[in-house]
Amino acid sequence: MSSPSERDLHRLFDGSPIGMYRSTDAGRFVFANPALARLLGYDDVAELLAVDIARDIYLDGTERPRLIAEYRTKGVIEGVRARWRTRDGRPLTVQIYGHVVEDAAGMSSFDATVVDITASEAQNAQLRHQREELERTALTLDLVVKQVPATYWLVDRDLRIIVTGGAIAQVLGYEPDRWLGSTLYEAMAPDPSNRDPIETHLRALAGETLTYLAEYRDKQLQNTVAPHRRDGEIVGAIGTAIDVTALRMLERRMVDAQRAESLGVLAGGLAHDFNNLLVAILGNADLGLRETPAGSPGHAALENVRHASLRAAELTDQLLAYAGRGGVSSTRVITRPLVDELLRISAPTMPANVRVTVDIAPELATRGDAAQVRQVFLNLIANARDAIGPRAGAIAISARLVQHDGLADDADVVPAGGAGTYVLVEVVDNGPGIDCQTRRRIFEPFFTTKATGHGLGLAAVLGIVRAHGGGLRLSSVPGEGARFSVLWPAAMTPVEMPVVQPVATRKTVLVIDDEKLVRDVLARMIQDLGYTTLTAGDGATGVELAIREAVDIILVDMTMPQMSGAEVIVAVRARKPGIPIVLCSGYDRDGRGSVEADAYLPKPFRIEALEQTLAKLLVRPS
Repeated sequence: MSSPSERDLHRLFDGSPIGMYRSTDAGRFVFANPALARLLGYDDVAELLAVDIARDIYLDGTERPRLIAEYRTKGVIEGVRARWRTRDGRPLTVQIYGHVVEDAAGMSSFDATVVDITASEAQNAQLRHQREELERTALTLDLVVKQVPATYWLVDRDLRIIVTGGAIAQVLGYEPDRWLGSTLYEAMAPDPSNRDPIETHLRALAGETLTYLAEYRDKQLQNTVAPHRRDGEIVGAIGTAIDVTALRMLERRMVDAQRAESLGVLAGGLAHDFNNLLVAILGNADLGLRETPAGSPGHAALENVRHASLRAAELTDQLLAYAGRGGVSSTRVITRPLVDELLRISAPTMPANVRVTVDIAPELATRGDAAQVRQVFLNLIANARDAIGPRAGAIAISARLVQHDGLADDADVVPAGGAGTYVLVEVVDNGPGIDCQTRRRIFEPFFTTKATGHGLGLAAVLGIVRAHGGGLRLSSVPGEGARFSVLWPAAMTPVEMPVVQPVATRKTVLVIDDEKLVRDVLARMIQDLGYTTLTAGDGATGVELAIREAVDIILVDMTMPQMSGAEVIVAVRARKPGIPIVLCSGYDRDGRGSVEADAYLPKPFRIEALEQTLAKLLVRPS
């Protein structure tokens, strides 16, 4: 085949759709093809040959000299981008390919072809902008995810982790890339979850979307696993996990509060009627014991009846204490003698191989209800004894004054009532410790790990501490024993104890109670103590008797129909303000709160407590 002729080359040059030209070093076109003229918006090639390239073609006139200087020594231009403009000033982005040509005289010229890439450059710029926007959006989303307790991950069809993100370090406690490239089998081996993630991810690969709650690394996580699709095909699974530990804890506390409220309603409904029955049982037992000499027939049976009545009253008090509905007086309670007394009482049930130590200053005192403070110590000591069991062990009981800042701690079962001075009471044992599951339920009523336990001891501790505005904390590790810490409001100044003198003359006591069984036994108990009695079956009748008769002291029940004990006290005070009034109640079922009475006798009560109360009030100066 012969070589192309010059005419063929000219035809090829003129017919090319790509702009071609030769230019001088000075910036003039030597020749150009029609495609270049059309590209630049000129009518014909002759018009194009008259322009100054640097001035009329380049947007920046300095760009051409710079390109010549750069590529002259190289001899070749391969795809350099340049900014041109058309005859009417429209900007173009072109790509230039060419080479340097020198003639015999050593003059340089440049042969080049020009490709218009304006449209593709605009598309590329748009793609770059979209990519930057996507990167910014992804970065923003990742920052948002890291600000909430959540993580996400992506696995392929082999369950290999290929992407992770979110607050992994904060939620799970390890670096975000720790398991990148590993399979779920490898990632879950060191710290298994209570819910198998392999099964859920395999179901996601089969097209299911699953949401479930799982516990992993001591966190409660709300998980969602769904198929990851690409072009309609499932190529893996994508998962998210939100840390709901704090939310679940709050929900548990709300449930506990609702349970406590429900138990309180139940306990309150039972307490009043049940304690009224116990007043009759215990009162008759006490009267029978006073009339029956020791060793005579029936005396031991009456002792058993009294003991069972007191035990029943104790169980009722524990129910009310857990529900936070028991009465709370505020007196100074010296701690060390109380603990010493409890240890003497519990000595027969304390195994010989359990050593008990006490570190409490003799003058240290708490403020609260003495009976309930005693009950807290008794329950905590019994719990420590039972935890140690038959093996050798030690129980350490201590108390000291501390200043509390009022800030709650995650380990608090009951946060302290506020900043101030407290007595920190600690009962520590070296038993087997308490596992996590048991710790969550140990203060629930009726929950027990003992075969013979009733599950009210620690529940009562919780209720009593809460009612006193104290704090309660449990620290325990399986195999290392347990530490129960109680913050009691401290009593800073001592109070003088009243001296009870015997009653010199016969006095009249008015008993107001809607329960006939209670009225009768109280009247007989009071008469047995040497007083004269009047009785009334309702509040209105009682007020009328108190005003009309010569009454020295009044015993009134709190909860009565039509006219309550609180209303009776107000009515009597208005007419005879000097009469001492004793409020008796098994439970403030109507929720009337504190009442201005001179004394309070919680039902059921012993005849000795009744005797002391009457004597104390009747000997005071008028």
